[in-house]
Amino acid sequence: MDNISWQDIRKVILDFLQQRLANNSNYKSETAKLEKAKEAGDQVAVNEAQQKLAELAKRFDFETWMEDAAIRRISWLIIATHLSKGIHPSSKACNANYNTQIKPNNLNNFVSSSTVNTLPFDASGAAALDIFGVLNQTVKNDITILQLIINNHPAVQDALSDDKNKSVLYLENFNQLLKDNWSDAQASELNKQFFWPNSEETYLSQHENNYRLLIPLHPSALCHLVYQKVQTRFSEENKNARELRRKKDVEHQPYFSFHDLAVVKIGGSNAQNASQLIGSQMGRNFLLPSMPPKLTKTAFPSISNFKESIFAKSLQYYCRYGFKLLFNAVEFPKNTFSVRNNRKEAFFIILTLVLKFARHIQITLPAGWSCDYSLNFKQKLWLDPKRADLEGEEDFKSQYEQGEWLLDLVDQFAFWIQTILKNKFDNIQKQFSDSEYREWRREFSAAVKASQRKREGIF
Repeated sequence: MDNISWQDIRKVILDFLQQRLANNSNYKSETAKLEKAKEAGDQVAVNEAQQKLAELAKRFDFETWMEDAAIRRISWLIIATHLSKGIHPSSKACNANYNTQIKPNNLNNFVSSSTVNTLPFDASGAAALDIFGVLNQTVKNDITILQLIINNHPAVQDALSDDKNKSVLYLENFNQLLKDNWSDAQASELNKQFFWPNSEETYLSQHENNYRLLIPLHPSALCHLVYQKVQTRFSEENKNARELRRKKDVEHQPYFSFHDLAVVKIGGSNAQNASQLIGSQMGRNFLLPSMPPKLTKTAFPSISNFKESIFAKSLQYYCRYGFKLLFNAVEFPKNTFSVRNNRKEAFFIILTLVLKFARHIQITLPAGWSCDYSLNFKQKLWLDPKRADLEGEEDFKSQYEQGEWLLDLVDQFAFWIQTILKNKFDNIQKQFSDSEYREWRREFSAAVKASQRKREGIF
């Protein structure tokens, strides 16, 4: 920054004004008329066009433009980071310039304007935005004239005018643009306002000044950074990275993806009236989802570390449709073919869900999880087979490989079914005899063998 001279700053301003003149629609029109008049040999039209071009050029003369901008039109311009017009485009309330304030150092856990290292300036006042355009020009190494003014760079004053008195006045006026005029704070009926209690002790009291009036401002500078970040999803680099994810045998690159975005329009029909940054976004501001997380409840029952068996009420509820069919079959007075068929269907559903639950536990829980649970040892061997591969689990591995635990598992399943039916049909408990018990054992044993033949990995 020390190697920037007033000549460097002056050149940037002159180049900006020359570009503004070249892009002026009237200047382009008169230039076209001049060329046509020259081709036609119409000297009167040539003189008329040259006169108008000279008048236009005078408007963009350095000293003329600077005096008009820094004395007359500067009062129309607002430079800030938090704008009242972002709440309503017709609001004339005060604004805030966060870049010129002392930054808090205790907001690390919150996303705010202090989160970013460099917060862009925004400006409001459509008829004077060219002044902001000059101040926002880069001189060297991404350093703008506005930053030089904030840092009180000595070269700025001499660059603003050849007349020292004028340059002092211009610089003072530009400095005033960056200051928050809180000594004459103004609100607007178009702004949102709400009262906030100063303390817990005073908000119910009848004392004066027990509330503070808060007037939210639109953080257009921060919102613009968010807008730019979201828009990177449409960049060529991001598109290419997204396409690569669908291809095999190529190096995949990270890419941005934003979901559940909402858009709010600011500034009415002409967003430029609200501010320059809002206008550059065509009034669109992205709202990121700030909803509570959706906690999806798993369809499987949970295993508490104090239960001794998975064959409990929670597993019965998980298999409730199968048990409903089974209960209907038991209640039916006649042992018909359809009743026997429903009974088989009921056991098929119950066994399918039990094995599905077991496989879910085997896959999702880490090896050795059963060490901290109160499950009986036979069920631990079944549901935690990867534990056999851990160090110090030689006894577990030996008993797992012997496979005798499967016989106990068959009995536990049969006892579970028998207990449920006896509790459900208290008046006919005696019907659930040893023969019924053996049938339930056979059903489970058949399911085990079928699963082993299919190599499902459950047993």
